[in-house]
Amino acid sequence: MRRKELIFRGPTYYSAGDEKAFFDWLYSIPAVEKVGGHSWDVSVILKRQPSKSDLRELIALLFRYRVEMKSLAALKTKRNAAWFAENKEAFWYAHVFGQSKAKKSN
Repeated sequence: MRRKELIFRGPTYYSAGDEKAFFDWLYSIPAVEKVGGHSWDVSVILKRQPSKSDLRELIALLFRYRVEMKSLAALKTKRNAAWFAENKEAFWYAHVFGQSKAKKSN
């Protein structure tokens, strides 16, 4: 994988410490190479395809801070599809991939 950029609308921070915690957590993820942004958008450059652990941390961080997660869909691979993109019961599924098929009406 060549470097990949994820862009998402940044979270609302409730204190300087809250903002620091967000970016500290983001930078602690081994696949993250660089973080930047413009205005309200956060740009994350990945130096490699995220491992399962890296991807779980990205999911947890964005979910915890109520950040739009659809950009994570670009990280789906054959290797992670079974647990990441095909498990419609996962708490992140609808946030990343959208709602599954409409429920059948009885």
